[in-house]
Amino acid sequence: MAKKSDAEAVVIEAGNPIDALEPTEKEKKTFSSKSMRLLDVPGLGPKTAKLLEEGGIHSPYDLMQKKLAELENLGITRPAAKKLRATIHDLFPDEFPDYKEELSLEDIEGIGPTTAKALREKGISVGLLETTPVKELEERYGLTANAAMKYQAYIAENIRGGFFTNALEVLEKQRTSQSFTFGIESLDTLTFIPELGNGGIRAGETYEFFGAFRSGKSQLCHQLAVTVQLPVELGGLGKKAIYIDTEGTFSPARIMQIAERFKQEKGWKKDTKEILKDVMYARAKNSDVQQAIAIKLLEMMSQDPEEYGIVIVDSVTAHFRAEYAGRGTLAERQQILNAHLNSLHRLADTYNVAVVVTNQVQANPAQFFGDPTTAVGGNIMGHWAGTRFYLRKSKGEKRVIRVFDSPVLGENEAVFEITPNGLYSSE
Repeated sequence: MAKKSDAEAVVIEAGNPIDALEPTEKEKKTFSSKSMRLLDVPGLGPKTAKLLEEGGIHSPYDLMQKKLAELENLGITRPAAKKLRATIHDLFPDEFPDYKEELSLEDIEGIGPTTAKALREKGISVGLLETTPVKELEERYGLTANAAMKYQAYIAENIRGGFFTNALEVLEKQRTSQSFTFGIESLDTLTFIPELGNGGIRAGETYEFFGAFRSGKSQLCHQLAVTVQLPVELGGLGKKAIYIDTEGTFSPARIMQIAERFKQEKGWKKDTKEILKDVMYARAKNSDVQQAIAIKLLEMMSQDPEEYGIVIVDSVTAHFRAEYAGRGTLAERQQILNAHLNSLHRLADTYNVAVVVTNQVQANPAQFFGDPTTAVGGNIMGHWAGTRFYLRKSKGEKRVIRVFDSPVLGENEAVFEITPNGLYSSE
């Protein structure tokens, strides 16, 4: 029989059944996961308690707040950690009503501890395994096609509840999905969907802002990098932003200006330096680096999928347009751009983050009437974003934003104004 590690052996050692520790009605008034000792958790022995305390975990409540990866780093196996947390949840169901154990690779039939460890070292999580094409799992991560298809089928049928659901369940899921404000009342109103009961930028969805230079695309992106950090009660998600800059237009000073505005208006207490730190920045100086960053994000975000709320790419087509010039390279450019956009879409699907890209424009010489402005990228870009916005300059610092394409929003417009303190609604 294989010898268990000390940590695992202590965790599963014989202990009192839960019923034996059931508190009296009088004790329940003060009995909580924050006041209970680790050693009083059934099945948790002194060696495991010592490991947890050395890692800064001093109560069952602390244990429930940690990720499985953090507990594993302390020397506690994932199965053992899950067993402990299930016990704590049974003891204190009212304290953790919305608790749902995170999925592990070990939950998939056919993946054992050794295989799971190897996959994690390569950046693979359950979500990424589910959404990555089989061909890429073969080429990039070394899985066989048969194994990859088997794992994906198991996730769909046994973890997600099957390949199909119904429209009502989808609607309920969308109603409970998170969204955050533009910080511009007119835009929040423009994007409000009565059936969902919210407006703004929605988690897990893709957006494109396209327009000529000085139309306000980068300004909007800077503001969204701040508003996503607002606490939920102030209209944000309380999460970090990722900003991929391809044209060198990113400005930390602008982030500071916008942050100060929201701190004053909303009484937001977050330190400006912390706001800057929570905008993770990457400079992509060519299309190859840009594609590599997207792949890296797919792997990096698996470590803490709840940490980030938005991924911004400003702009998504600049390098592709410059590096693949002329009609002779058009087909190759579109194919590579499509693969890159697919990686960005998988970020939204896998980690439920909003993905916002800006796009350049060009004039259509064949159009004799109306606005000849069209977005770069053709049908590839046109089919990618869930919602597309067209921005144009108006009088002074006013900008007009129009819903160009959306499955749920009408083709309406809103006006906003760019000021030294950020972007505001404008009549």
